[in-house]
Amino acid sequence: MSVSTVDPKQLKKIRVQLGITQSDLAKSAGVSQSLIAKLESGLVDPSFSTMKAISEALRSHIKIEGKKASGVMSSPVISVQSNISVTECINMMKKHGISQLPVFSGGRLVGSVTDNHIVALLSNSEDPTSIMNKAVSSFMQPSFPVVSMDTPIEALFSLFKFVPAVLVASGDKVEGVITKIDMISAEVR
Repeated sequence: MSVSTVDPKQLKKIRVQLGITQSDLAKSAGVSQSLIAKLESGLVDPSFSTMKAISEALRSHIKIEGKKASGVMSSPVISVQSNISVTECINMMKKHGISQLPVFSGGRLVGSVTDNHIVALLSNSEDPTSIMNKAVSSFMQPSFPVVSMDTPIEALFSLFKFVPAVLVASGDKVEGVITKIDMISAEVR
């Protein structure tokens, strides 16, 4: 099975969330503890083979083999309708402490919106306040990928290189959402 490599900038955050010491990670990856410390401090630029070994060691600590999407997803799904304003969308994100939302038109999934995309829109606009009253449909991005409830978690790792969230559906109904943090914290549940 191919393993995607961890971004060195995220190494400490992931290691801490998994409750692994630098020494334990170093031992599992076959590298020195000082190298882990230097990587986490941004003092060295690692080789691909080093990051692959570290990523595999981290993955071995995430005991999710055999788990299905339904066992890791968050539910209910917080979403927005395509006709609401950017201001309302931002308020929804703030209220629920989330950074991305699926966008529906009635009961049909039509797109997505992320905090990063809103920031980019506002920073590239000569009149940011005019954007705040526009409907989400005028700037939404493509929908997040949708997987079935029984999709193995291992199949989702490669998707997270490209998207911030994956929706989980039963038939045509979206039942849950999986984010990167859900994947990382799967062992804790």
